[in-house]
Amino acid sequence: MAISKEMKKLNEKFIRIADVVSWGMGTPTNIAFWILAVVVWFALGYTQRELFARGDFLPDWFTSNAWNFPLNTITTLAELYIGFLVAAAANRSERTLRKMIEHTKQTVDRVEEVNSKQNEILKLLINYQKKELEKEEEVLKAVKGNRE
Repeated sequence: MAISKEMKKLNEKFIRIADVVSWGMGTPTNIAFWILAVVVWFALGYTQRELFARGDFLPDWFTSNAWNFPLNTITTLAELYIGFLVAAAANRSERTLRKMIEHTKQTVDRVEEVNSKQNEILKLLINYQKKELEKEEEVLKAVKGNRE
């Protein structure tokens, strides 16, 4: 039981963090920031080749001829992480949608059940009214027969 509760707490914490991060990832501000970061990175790589080649600007491993390797690594890992976040958000969305569909189905079933019961009641009332009309007609015939 304790492990189950701990896992549930951990799962809820992950879901809260994933919700916040996935919300943030989808904002125009975040998208603009990363577009700007990539543009600045490429602009620095193109205009400041000497700075990168000397290794004065950043560590040697970051400024070698393959200066874009760290950027590619970071963006690849970020894409992977974002993919997991999107999948987690999609899973939550799907679970919510399934719950809504199930709730709607149950509601429709209940409405159909109530409608069926109402139809039965209406049939009973119609049959009762027909019987009452038949009785009234018999009474009218009897009254007319006594007058003549």
